[in-house]
Amino acid sequence: MLVHLSRDLLAKSIQHVFRALSNNSQGVYINAGSKEIVFSGSNASLTVQHRTCITDNKIHIVKEGRIVCPAKYLYEIIRKLNEGNVVLEVNEQFKISITSGNTRVCLSGMSPIDYPFIPKPYHKHTGNSIDVSCSSLKSMIKQVAGAVSTSEAKPILTGVSLEVQGNLLTMIATDGVIRMATRSICIENGGGFSGSAVIPGVNLMEIVKLLDDEDDGMVTIQLNHHEIRFITQNQIIESVLIDGLYPSTRNLVPTTYVSEIILNIKSFRQVIDRVFVLADHHLITIHVSEKRLELISSTSEIGDVRDELLLEDKNGENFSITINAKYLLSTLRCIESDSIRIRYAGTKSPLVLLPALDNSTWLFLLNPVMTRIYDRF
Repeated sequence: MLVHLSRDLLAKSIQHVFRALSNNSQGVYINAGSKEIVFSGSNASLTVQHRTCITDNKIHIVKEGRIVCPAKYLYEIIRKLNEGNVVLEVNEQFKISITSGNTRVCLSGMSPIDYPFIPKPYHKHTGNSIDVSCSSLKSMIKQVAGAVSTSEAKPILTGVSLEVQGNLLTMIATDGVIRMATRSICIENGGGFSGSAVIPGVNLMEIVKLLDDEDDGMVTIQLNHHEIRFITQNQIIESVLIDGLYPSTRNLVPTTYVSEIILNIKSFRQVIDRVFVLADHHLITIHVSEKRLELISSTSEIGDVRDELLLEDKNGENFSITINAKYLLSTLRCIESDSIRIRYAGTKSPLVLLPALDNSTWLFLLNPVMTRIYDRF
């Protein structure tokens, strides 16, 4: 193998696949073909392929070949090279020479035959595939994946439920105790495919980072019984699925409520940030009166803090509730609206967070402290 390419392009490609490696001892698979170089990295749960094509004037393939390189050392070396052209050359003993300016590094690689995670060739379109806007998909994952459980006691709850029905893609996540999040977006589903899967939440958060350069494009999602693939123009990301049936969450959303308020999200976040400073165990108490919302927190032997803001609108009774401010803040940071609608259904029911405008594309539930409405899971 002998290729010439820019240091920036090489660093970007390796950085993408490096995210899929669970430890520094694994390798990066490099396959230089006649028209492209494919960089691949994998662990037992996530696989990433990143492609660089000869149509990019920053790459020139002189001789085809393939090798598996030690990931940690390759990543650190390329990251610290000066800008400019880099030459990669592999000999018959699978030693790779990396040359850039006056710098030359030789690494011992290994034959791809001995590499346990050589990805299979993929085809972009299959019967079980949909197309979705990349920016919408990223926003959806950010809003939902944060609500998964971090406990392995119920592995199914560490994943995000994905459902495809008609031209609608829905994601649902809950930690089984305090939070639930759901969002739906429109998709292109020319094949009329419908199905469902449970994806590890940690993998979805890595996928968001891997899609950072794809804001203006589309993502093809392929789904089968064992894995899910996210395919863009330059990369393929494959995640394993979590076995099991995701619990129904329909009966967790209160159907009636005793009070509803509308708040400016930016102002609400700022107030919570201030009150959170003295929130012992992350707990804050919210008091809602006729025209205002008051937040209170305290830490034993340190002090307490009170703050308030005006409501944009209110219907129903005054109420008080204690919640985990850490979870509320993480939820508010993912909402892309100016205002939010909050519904209170009683002391033992979760707060319901919805768009202020009349649409139901997303919904969050936040349980009051000391209640456990999800124990039925």
